[in-house]
Amino acid sequence: MDFKEFIEEWTSSGDYIKVHTSGSTGNPKDIFLPKYFVEESAKRTNRFFNISSESWLHSCIGPDYIGGKMMAVRANIANARFTFELPSNEPLQELSPQDNLDLVAIVPSQVIYMLDNIKSIPKIQNLLIGGSPVHPSLRQKIAKSGLNAYESYGMTETASHIALRKITYDETPFKLLPGINISLDNDNCLVINFEDKNKIYTNDIAELISDSEFYIRGRKDQIIITGGKKINPVELEIRISKFIESPFIFIGVPDEKWGEKVVLLIEGEKKENLKNNLKLLLHNWEMPKDIFFVKELPRTPNGKIKRFRDLSSLSFFAHDSNLSFSMQNRQEL
Repeated sequence: MDFKEFIEEWTSSGDYIKVHTSGSTGNPKDIFLPKYFVEESAKRTNRFFNISSESWLHSCIGPDYIGGKMMAVRANIANARFTFELPSNEPLQELSPQDNLDLVAIVPSQVIYMLDNIKSIPKIQNLLIGGSPVHPSLRQKIAKSGLNAYESYGMTETASHIALRKITYDETPFKLLPGINISLDNDNCLVINFEDKNKIYTNDIAELISDSEFYIRGRKDQIIITGGKKINPVELEIRISKFIESPFIFIGVPDEKWGEKVVLLIEGEKKENLKNNLKLLLHNWEMPKDIFFVKELPRTPNGKIKRFRDLSSLSFFAHDSNLSFSMQNRQEL
């Protein structure tokens, strides 16, 4: 689908638009969102960023996913100027440093290129980052750049974000947009309540700071159960993020002895003193049984790192293990 086709769908007489989920935690699936629900989401964002008919919106995200679709809807509702580009990891090249954009939608992998070419990009009043969490090291770089950037929390089912947080040097909680309430279920997963009584149950483990502020601490379906202990991989990632700048994830891999074993995957070349640093921040039962340095972590089309349990498709630079290990064993994983 291209943006012209989506706009035709949006302005048609139908009551729904067809969208599909990213597939970061499972197989992508098609769902149908009521247009009134999508419009309310767009209005909330427009009010937050003061979008009007005088505004210029630009999308670095394609219309196949909710982030791109919503930029077109926001512009359509506000009668604002809307431009877009084919998604790539080298965004904004067709625009001039003299251009002045009011809102740009982008994913973290594209932000990296922006920061490396900050002098050649257009003026951006508000940068809206979605698709995947902003890594702590990238957050520091964004804060240092002076860009007025916001990280979003939401999903396809919520018609894009329901909460935003401005990116600063320190991690701050997400703040809800008006018209939405939240609560926790018995598993401490976020429950999202809309004014029209529509309620969405998530698998996102949350920490509520107030009625309108929260942190996301991982997903229930990502919990690793090893040796009878439950480990939240996102909590481990937050803890060690200060000394690993490249992308990385903890995953659980099936294991005969432990049920699942904790495995750490790091994108890039092998790093010195890694195990010693891990021992300072992790409990014994949280320590990865294997550490792999890989050429590239698998990602969804919008740049989100996929959670998975099968290592067979990865290309390895190096491997460290806390257990006995052989090259033959690695090929069997």
